[in-house]
Amino acid sequence: MADSFSSLNINIHTDQRCLARVESFGFETGKITFLLGESGIGKSLLSKVYMGIMPPRRLIIDVNGKPYDHHFAQARRAPRLRDGFFVFQEPSSHFNPMRTIGQQLNEGQLGRLGPEAGNTVLQAFWPDKSVAENLLKVYPKPYRPSGGEKQRLLLAMAFKKIALYQKKKNTGDALFIFDEPSGSLDNAARNRFLDELITRYRQKPFTAVVITHDYTIVSHLSRHYAGLAGEVAWMELLRDTKEEGRLLLKPFPHHSFEAWLASLAPVRSQLDHSGHEILRLKSGVSIWERRFAFLDARGREVDFTLNRGEATYIKAPSGVGKTTMAKIIMGLLTAEQAGLTILNRPVPETGKRAFYARYIWGKQATMVFQHADEALNGELTVEEVFKVLSPGRNVNRQKIMRRLREWFGDRIPETFLHRPVKYLSGGQKQRLNLLRGFVQNTDILILDEPLNGLDLKSAALVIKKIQERQRDGKAILIISHNEDIMEKIIPGENIFYLEAASGASKKDGGSVPSLHTMP
Repeated sequence: MADSFSSLNINIHTDQRCLARVESFGFETGKITFLLGESGIGKSLLSKVYMGIMPPRRLIIDVNGKPYDHHFAQARRAPRLRDGFFVFQEPSSHFNPMRTIGQQLNEGQLGRLGPEAGNTVLQAFWPDKSVAENLLKVYPKPYRPSGGEKQRLLLAMAFKKIALYQKKKNTGDALFIFDEPSGSLDNAARNRFLDELITRYRQKPFTAVVITHDYTIVSHLSRHYAGLAGEVAWMELLRDTKEEGRLLLKPFPHHSFEAWLASLAPVRSQLDHSGHEILRLKSGVSIWERRFAFLDARGREVDFTLNRGEATYIKAPSGVGKTTMAKIIMGLLTAEQAGLTILNRPVPETGKRAFYARYIWGKQATMVFQHADEALNGELTVEEVFKVLSPGRNVNRQKIMRRLREWFGDRIPETFLHRPVKYLSGGQKQRLNLLRGFVQNTDILILDEPLNGLDLKSAALVIKKIQERQRDGKAILIISHNEDIMEKIIPGENIFYLEAASGASKKDGGSVPSLHTMP
């Protein structure tokens, strides 16, 4: 039965259009496959069809020339799939708010794993046993556990299923698919997941698929698991530029990422005003009954500054408050205490909105938000996204098309201007989100997770555009989990470590680790 699932021809469409069509979609048995590609291209959708967990009749799906119902029935009987597990990209949808986390971690087959083995799995993700024990008592809510905690809990479920599979005496295979497992994790938590996956794999091999657009995973595996090369496959899902909807599953030359990463270096503007301070936020920001401090590489508390012609990076674990600081700088959140100066103008305590509307928003500073789906109005067309930036809602179509072709490729037709944003893929939305921020050409540009959802080609373009803006004398603030990339283009003196001085984060529900010992 396993061989029948090794390679599938899949066609997914609606009555109006083809969503995804791919030949020979599958994964090598007994290997760990990293499936790369831009967000929204179809990695998750195709993998759900492959594993037989896509609900029938939601879309029109053909598998190997037959209706999906045939494959759906076969998949449910296949031991390889029945013994496996699918970790969903959005963990919130997987938890029942009427049952505690602990109850859900022991539902069905998961309850067959003894308490000792179950605790071992949890400790892989929560070295502090007391934190995990407290989470087990929680009834899931939108804000508790946090996104990162829910992600780790779902991963723990998968690893409990792996442990059950490994206890079996038979030598049959099992398929475990992890859909964007590091989307809500910082690098430390992501690396713990990878370490645990490889440790379990070495104990008794299985087939694993990690769907991701986090290309920096390549760096971690190259540094720590070079000897595992024969057991790891790198694949990338790409668009066929000649046929809309057709996708190509190709080997990804992972060494190309390492070569590109090695080629990166900081740049500095040669303009006379380069290096001049343009913004200062005093350390000791207070909001939501928490105090935030900025630290330099030596652990000394310092003010946060932005300088013309330089890129600056705020670094901290997930959920500590990096985006919160950016929103305070942009006047989108009001802190209880924040000494902020922009272009030699102190931000007033009263009349703040009028100050930002008159001097800052769209004039001196622009922020590109992390989630393109939330930042863009899905009901607008691509052209209308740019029209709303102009007071008269007039735009130069030729200029827009020239910019779009820089970001989306020369083959993009003018009809792309009329496409509703809601019909774009995740990666296309992110590029549009970034382009909207770049075209405003303000002195300060804040980028929150700018590489989120992008393939390597698009990520390389974004880095190129950031460095072009630096050379033009712009000040760039970057928030990103892509530490390997950002630390290549940003010098150490421009990296600020954010620390929540004391107390528990309302977002994370746990203690915030000290960053004083970070290099």
